[in-house]
Amino acid sequence: MAPVYKFALIQMQPKPVDPAANFAKAESEIRKAAANGCHVAILPEYHLTSWTPQHPDFITACVDSEAYLARYQALARELDISIVPGTICESHPATEHAPALPEDAKAREALQGKELRNMAHFVSAGTGELAGSYQKKNLWHPERPHLSPGRHVPHSAFDTPLRNADGTPVRAGLLVCWDLAFPEAFRALIADGAQVILIPSYWSVTDVDEEGLALNPDSEKVFLESTVVCRAFENTACVVFCNKGGCSQVALPIVGRVKGDREVGLDEEGVIYTEVDLDVLRVAEENYKVREDIKGKGWHYGYSVVREGEGAGGQ
Repeated sequence: MAPVYKFALIQMQPKPVDPAANFAKAESEIRKAAANGCHVAILPEYHLTSWTPQHPDFITACVDSEAYLARYQALARELDISIVPGTICESHPATEHAPALPEDAKAREALQGKELRNMAHFVSAGTGELAGSYQKKNLWHPERPHLSPGRHVPHSAFDTPLRNADGTPVRAGLLVCWDLAFPEAFRALIADGAQVILIPSYWSVTDVDEEGLALNPDSEKVFLESTVVCRAFENTACVVFCNKGGCSQVALPIVGRVKGDREVGLDEEGVIYTEVDLDVLRVAEENYKVREDIKGKGWHYGYSVVREGEGAGGQ
């Protein structure tokens, strides 16, 4: 039987362009999570800066927030807990995919010759090493004038400090927010053996326009509640979704949404502790054989297995 792992979903409401205050809040909750026996803590997208690209200090705050990754690494070493520190907007040398420079003179100066990338990382317990990093590929349309999308790099999974019953590493993958809408991203990750897919998000329940809300004011809640569980079923994977706007949850195939220790409402702050039995993935794969079909010669859809011999794990 596979081990049971405890996840902390830290649903926080970040203060705009205030990395220091937001990190202090995150650090406090991570320390509590470690004290409560959690193995992994995950934060929302843009947790250090919030998403305020029109703010005159937004780019400066993004550049300043890069230094906090090392502090999360130190926390992972000190507390022996793995951390997905939401996303951090990092400045990198500009590429051909960089959006136009902002009009604001201060912002232009801060970003000269660089581009902003929305990056997620998995920081390993005990060592603080980066087991995996990912640049958000599928940008939500308001992000596109400000961020550079990940391009031409396949989605890939990575080994984590978590262990299956047979002692092999639990493999994980990272996606971000709007990536949830693209099943192809999940297929690529499970083709590379991902068992757990972690998704920091900044998805608001009012992200659709007035016309959309008139059709269904709960549309985004329905979207999130349905899709997170669907992705878990169709990929025989554990999906860990931590969202600033709510609906933060862990989903498993067969089980559906895994019951945590509490419910946190839309756009509210709170931390959900959820225990996850990864042996469920074995049961799901034995019944659905999704991964077996993907590895088979009759697979119709163009995906291939990057690493041979990877399955759902926990057997």
